[in-house]
Amino acid sequence: MAPAQPSYELTDTGFVATQVPEPGSPAAELAQARQLIAQGEPKQAEKQLTAWLAAHPQDPLRVEALLLRGDARLTAGEYYQSLYDYEAIATYYPATEQFNVALRREYEVATRFTQGVKRKLWGRRWVPAGDDGAEILIRIQERTPGSPLAEQAGLALSDYYFQDGQMDLAAESYDLFLINHPRSAQRSLAMLRLVQASLARFKGPEFDATGLVEATERLRQFELEFPAAAERVGAAGLRVRIRESLARRDFTSADWYDRTGKAVSAAVLYRRLLAEYPDTEAGTAAAQRLEALGEVVVVQRPEAEVQP
Repeated sequence: MAPAQPSYELTDTGFVATQVPEPGSPAAELAQARQLIAQGEPKQAEKQLTAWLAAHPQDPLRVEALLLRGDARLTAGEYYQSLYDYEAIATYYPATEQFNVALRREYEVATRFTQGVKRKLWGRRWVPAGDDGAEILIRIQERTPGSPLAEQAGLALSDYYFQDGQMDLAAESYDLFLINHPRSAQRSLAMLRLVQASLARFKGPEFDATGLVEATERLRQFELEFPAAAERVGAAGLRVRIRESLARRDFTSADWYDRTGKAVSAAVLYRRLLAEYPDTEAGTAAAQRLEALGEVVVVQRPEAEVQP
């Protein structure tokens, strides 16, 4: 018998040499498909693997064949099509060694999608696939909770929402990331992004201030845990911005009562604003309004805040 010729298998570190099994066996056919992928012929490999899967519906190597066909499609740039094979492994073969490999491949596809790679719709036109990528990243976390891959997927998902401007989802995702991975090396970044996302949720003084309130508490936690990083990113300036925004929102409420002839209610809100935010632009405006209403105003400036 002729000596076995080297074949190749796609791994996370690239293609590695393997040995061809018994010639003519199902395993040998899979080895040939691996070699085709390594030689830059993924479409031919996909064709052979599709035929193999049809011919061997009960073969123990079926999970390996699915992984290979997914790899062939991935190598050929058929990212969305590759997911069908990886999802089949994740759904029907969770106890195999191919399960984790398939999820790592899904992570690769998902991050491509969230970073702008499009997919074909009905084989005719290219459409954005960011939301598809987000869904994959969610499933990866559900399937491997607490794992390093789940940590990567959680941060990638949060970053996608943040960069896409979906700040409600970004804040929720970063918050969940910090809960699920409290010792992550990316905790500092996630906490900062959570502050920024919470702050960005505030749409203006006429709207709900929940995002600002949450940003205040999260900024405080960030400064306590990472004081050096907080100083580098200008946390003090963020704190001033949050206070100004909260004060402006309170001033807008007081101004509404003032403009609708409800001077007593307006004065109550102006006094409250002045007591809490005397060092803001809105505080100055509130003092002027109170004076216009006939009150003598003495502004008590707060002592300098003690840095955490």
